[in-house]
Amino acid sequence: MPEASNASAKTVKLLSTTQTEPHIKTADGLQEELLELRRHLHKNPELSWGEYNTSRLITEKLRDLGLEVTSGLAQTGFYVDIDSGRPGPHIAWRADMDALPIDDEKTVSYASTVPGVAHMCGHDVHTSVAFGVVKELIERRDEIKGKIRVFWQPAEEQQPSGSPDMIRDGVLDGIEAVYGMHCDPHVESGKISLRPGPETAAFDAFQFEVDSGSTNHSARPHKGPDAMWVGHQLVQNIYQFAGRMVNALEPTVVSVCKFNAGNALNVIPRKVYIGGTIRTVNEENREKMKSYLHQLAGSLAALHNVKITSDFGLGAPAVVNHPKLYEFAKNEVIKLFGADRFEGREQSMGAEDFAFYTSERPGLFVRVGTCNGPDTAHPLHSSLFDIDESVLGPTASFIAHLLVQHTITDLKL
Repeated sequence: MPEASNASAKTVKLLSTTQTEPHIKTADGLQEELLELRRHLHKNPELSWGEYNTSRLITEKLRDLGLEVTSGLAQTGFYVDIDSGRPGPHIAWRADMDALPIDDEKTVSYASTVPGVAHMCGHDVHTSVAFGVVKELIERRDEIKGKIRVFWQPAEEQQPSGSPDMIRDGVLDGIEAVYGMHCDPHVESGKISLRPGPETAAFDAFQFEVDSGSTNHSARPHKGPDAMWVGHQLVQNIYQFAGRMVNALEPTVVSVCKFNAGNALNVIPRKVYIGGTIRTVNEENREKMKSYLHQLAGSLAALHNVKITSDFGLGAPAVVNHPKLYEFAKNEVIKLFGADRFEGREQSMGAEDFAFYTSERPGLFVRVGTCNGPDTAHPLHSSLFDIDESVLGPTASFIAHLLVQHTITDLKL
């Protein structure tokens, strides 16, 4: 038996104690199985594009259930289909598998055993819960109409990320709607948090290289172009323009996070390197911001006789939740657990590569509360991040229920 959960001091179950629908209750032994699986993954994390052991473990467990696994998508990605053999919609559930390049500083028996690599964003949770969803769907196959695909992807945390390659390799072929989740340390354990429309922001990384052609002495800056001075002007303009070019009611965040130049105190460097991110909530503003930065760099280069090279990363669009899927899921949460277990949420300016799926198909991103005290309140990407593990089995049961209900509900997306 696994050791006691870190949530034992205060357990807040996802399922209501007054629950009357037997098919939503967690199957016997599922919680213990998912707890053991999550802890194994937490101890043995793998970085983006290298999730080979994670992929091998889950695919073996799926094959042990008698399922056919389609693997080799985006290197380590794979999926299974739970097919009822009856007409109905084809929908999908997504999980991500990769860890972060960060140390695990928790004092727990299941802390990462890999130096500098840890599951500080909960993808071990997502991977484990998705396996639980499959087990629950097998038990409820007779209720399903159509087909439910559950898939695991690599590299959510890195650019380029894994979902474009998963889509390229056919994970959405024939799929009419796609769901995903994230554990959330800002939401009380046992609650489900949803919002309609934009869930996250579109994300683009930018980098500039300002090249003056040569170094110059700090005592005689007038003798040649000053890359440092031009770089500072570029940063100042970057911080000023958003508030004068974008509607204040449409969130836009521009942050300069890198400014590297020089080594000596009396030498004006030849080159300055500047980088950061743009986060917007619609594609029009996204393109407007990138276009402006290109024009700004060109204007400053011409004005000050320097060369400025601009580079934009691949980025990601915004996750946009389909309004009908939002209303459907919200109603299911309230119907099953009561209104106090549903929590609305604000627009996030963070990025999530689930956005590539919602750009292709109607989708919904579900936030599952995992906070039941100080130890589980650390933010995502913190070196102390952890969850209330008591939600693992109940979350898998709820998700399976949601997916089954989708297949038997005429949503007309």
